Amino acid sequence: MKTYGLFLLAFAAAFSVSPNACVAAPNRPHLFVMANNNVSTAPSSPTSTFCVGRFLIDIPAGSKLTGGNYKYDFLAIESVKTMSLEEFEKETTAHESILKSSINGRTKKSMLLESVQPEKTTRIFSSWKSDASTAQVVVFGYRWIGGHRFLLKDSVDDDKQKVGMENMGKVLSRLRSRSETEMPSEPGYCFDGGLIANSEWENEEAGVDFRVADHPDTILSVWFYPLAKYKHDKPLLERMGGMTQVLGNLATSIHILRKGNRQVGPYKGQEHLASAPNSGGMRGHAFVWETQGEGTLETPAIKIELSTGHADRKGNPQKTSLTDEQAMKLWDDVLNSFRLRPTGDTVKTSDVSPQPHPRLPLGELAATGRACPQTGWWQASEAGEIEGGARQYFTAGETMPQVTMLGESSLWQKLKGARPSYRTATVWKLVDYDAEVPKPQSIAQAAPGNASSDAHGLGDGSSHQDKG
Repeated sequence: MKTYGLFLLAFAAAFSVSPNACVAAPNRPHLFVMANNNVSTAPSSPTSTFCVGRFLIDIPAGSKLTGGNYKYDFLAIESVKTMSLEEFEKETTAHESILKSSINGRTKKSMLLESVQPEKTTRIFSSWKSDASTAQVVVFGYRWIGGHRFLLKDSVDDDKQKVGMENMGKVLSRLRSRSETEMPSEPGYCFDGGLIANSEWENEEAGVDFRVADHPDTILSVWFYPLAKYKHDKPLLERMGGMTQVLGNLATSIHILRKGNRQVGPYKGQEHLASAPNSGGMRGHAFVWETQGEGTLETPAIKIELSTGHADRKGNPQKTSLTDEQAMKLWDDVLNSFRLRPTGDTVKTSDVSPQPHPRLPLGELAATGRACPQTGWWQASEAGEIEGGARQYFTAGETMPQVTMLGESSLWQKLKGARPSYRTATVWKLVDYDAEVPKPQSIAQAAPGNASSDAHGLGDGSSHQDKG
C-alpha cells in the first residue's frame, strides 16, 4: 500500500509546471488524439457556473467550492468574512492598536509605519514585516461592503512603501461584493465573494478546488498564473513520458485513457487522461489539461485537473464512483465549458464614433465578449470547421461572438441529416479591411476562406472534439 502511495505522489508531481524552469517550450508536432465524433452540444445534467478570475467554468449543479488562493496585482486576497460595520471598525482599530504598540527591535520605534482612512469603510496600514526587519514592509488593506469584510495584503521593499500604499488604495476602490452565483457584467477579476473591477489585465493568479456533486471522491482543480516564456517548462506530455521512464515497472499500473494536443477555446494545450491506483490500492482517475500560455498577462498558464478516488473526511481511501467513460464524459463537459467571461463593456454600433485613423493594424486580437475595435474581416483562432466560416465580417462596436464548431457526422447522423456541434469562446484576429459593409444575411456566404480555412496559421491542425 505504501508503494502505491509513493507511486501516486510521483505520478502527480509530473503534472506540475515549475515557475522557475528556464526550459523554452518547443513547438511540438501534433500528437495522437483520440477523437470522439459524437460531440454533445450540452452537458447531460444541470450545471452551476463559477467565476474564477476572468474565466467561467460549468460544474455539475450542487458542486461546492472547497478552497481557493487568490492573488491580484501581487496582493494576496484573504477569505471574505461576514460582519457588521461596527465589528469591522472594532477589528481594524484593534489591528492598528497592536501594530502601534509593538516595537521594532532594530529601529526601537513602533512597528506601525503609516495608517490612512480614505473613507469610513476603508482602512490601510503599513508596518514592518517583522520586529527584526527594516527592509520589508507589509501593507494591509481593509474594506467593508454591505456586511462583508475584505482584507488584502502586500509585501514590498521599504523604499516602495508609498507606492504600495497607493496601489492598495487603488485596488480597494475597485472592490465589489459578489455572491457565488453572480456573474458580473463588468470586466474584472472574480474571487470567492468579490470582484476587482478593471478592464485591464494585471498580474493575476488563482488556484481553486471544487468537490463535484454526487461524487464525494471527485475533486476538480483550476489554476492560472502569469508565466514568462523564458520560464516555460517542457510540455506536459513530454514530462509525463519522462516520469514513465523513471517509474519503470510501476508504470504498468497506469492505464492511459487518452492523451494528445487539445485546444480549449483560444488556448492551445495538451491533455493526459489516466487511471492509477490510490493509496488504498483502488483505482482512481488523474486527468490534466494544461497550457503554458504565451508569456503575456492576457494569456496566462492554465492548468485544470480532475481526480477521483480521494479519501473521505476521515482519511479513508474511497473507490471512485465513476467509470472510465463517466469520468471522461464529465471531464469533456467541464473542460469544454471553460471560457473567458463575457462582459458588458460593449458599445452599440450606433454609438460608435467614426473609425480611428490610422486603422488598427492587421493582426489585432479581440476575444469573445469584447466590443469589436475595428470594422473588417476577422479570423477565429479555432482549428476545424466553423459554422458560418472561420473568417467573418464585424462592424466596430459589435460584440465579438462565440463560434459554433462542427464535428464529423456518424453514419446514423448522416442518415438523419444531423451533425454534431458545440459552441466555444475564441480569439478573433483582424485579417483584412473592407470599406463596403456586406448585407447581414450574406456575411457568412461572402466571407472568403470559410469552413475549414486556416490560411493565417492560427490553428495547429488539432481539434478539441474529445467529448464523452
